Amino acid sequence: MTKSIFRICTILALSSVASLTVVSAQDRHSPEGVWDVSVTVTNCQTGALIRTVRSIQGFLHDGSFTESANTFLRGASVGAWTRNGDSTSAAKFWFFRYKPDGTFASFAQALDMITVSEDGTEFTAQGTIQDFDTNNVSLSIGCFTHTAKRLSFPGDFN
Repeated sequence: MTKSIFRICTILALSSVASLTVVSAQDRHSPEGVWDVSVTVTNCQTGALIRTVRSIQGFLHDGSFTESANTFLRGASVGAWTRNGDSTSAAKFWFFRYKPDGTFASFAQALDMITVSEDGTEFTAQGTIQDFDTNNVSLSIGCFTHTAKRLSFPGDFN
């Protein structure tokens, strides 16, 4: 009887590990996790470079999004993301921009279409960034591209 219970427990444990492996492989196409992102913002009509930024983006399991950029001219981003297909997702997020003297410049809204690589270690994205003044009047619209390298998969604490 004890051997039978041990065998059943062993089989259940092994099947649990196998199912976790399958789930993990399926999640490789999800942006869920933390990413090192290179951002290039351009004029949508001419393609002229406006700015480059480096950021860290976090896509959380609950669909929330956060980002921190390497410039004092903008605040942290907050928003949400959703999975569109096998390897594609969309994100929408907001942040404040500041003038060099630290005063308010604009409120920015970004719309981002993301494609995760086959192995799940990189993503590319493209989208638009729209800036608004304090009265919510549109000031400008720029286009951007992202290239990103995954820093961690969900649950990866190594």
